[in-house]
Amino acid sequence: MRICCVLAVITSLMVPLAAQNQASAAPRTAVPCRPMPPLPAMAEQAAKDIFVTSLVERLRTLVASCDQSSAVTIEEIALRQQITEAVTVAGLDVDAVIAQIDYERAQILEERDLLADARDRKINILNVANIVTSGVSGIVTNAMQFSEKTALAGDGIGVGGGAAGLILSVIGLRVQGPKASVGTSPNMLAPLLHPSSGHDVYPNDVWSFLNTSPAPDGHVDTSWRDALVNDWVKEKRIGPPQEAPSQKKIEMISSEIAPHKTYSIDVLTDRTLMLLDLRNRVALMNHELSHLLRAVSGLPAEN
Repeated sequence: MRICCVLAVITSLMVPLAAQNQASAAPRTAVPCRPMPPLPAMAEQAAKDIFVTSLVERLRTLVASCDQSSAVTIEEIALRQQITEAVTVAGLDVDAVIAQIDYERAQILEERDLLADARDRKINILNVANIVTSGVSGIVTNAMQFSEKTALAGDGIGVGGGAAGLILSVIGLRVQGPKASVGTSPNMLAPLLHPSSGHDVYPNDVWSFLNTSPAPDGHVDTSWRDALVNDWVKEKRIGPPQEAPSQKKIEMISSEIAPHKTYSIDVLTDRTLMLLDLRNRVALMNHELSHLLRAVSGLPAEN
């Protein structure tokens, strides 16, 4: 009886093992390799900017003979992963630079608005003084015209009141507002205006992008950085960098923002607009990165 029980237990244990061996012996379906479409110009430029050109070329060579019967290799998977990770890191670098630009702009805009309010209060006070001066002098002048003895003095008061009103108007037109300091912040414009001084505030991939020309247009040799500077000169944000009279304004815009330095409203306004232009240019790098990632993933290029 005991022998029968033992045989039954052994049989029950052997059945699952046999089934497991049959399942493991079943053939596995190989994952086919993915062909890589031709790289558009933007994707090639992005590969150069983030320093993965050699990886992309190796992947292109590896999948050149890819068809439905070819299985994916470990090297192909590793290459795609390395390129994807590089694209992800570059995208985070772009976001980090944009965040720094936004932080600097927010500080400058806040201080500029405070200075603009102070300037407007000065102008309003001058306008009220002009109205009072002109009104009082006009009333006194007209009242003194009723007597010949006071007419001459009344004319003098009228002239004096008119002159005072004119002076107040001129002062109101020339009011530029006070100057103020801004909280300590990195200057994202300095490396563009003084590239020889270094680019510590920019990651290498973003700086490489700014120093390359737009990929789709092979006839344009001007880099994004030079194009920005040229646009600022045309818009009179700054003068030509190579001319001596322009250096004072460029130094004010490109110097590091610090509490002991003061800036006028006009300088702060130009600086915020230039930062906005820079932000828009840096954001375009994500467009190139998306083209590279689509190509590496085997997806067709966007129209």
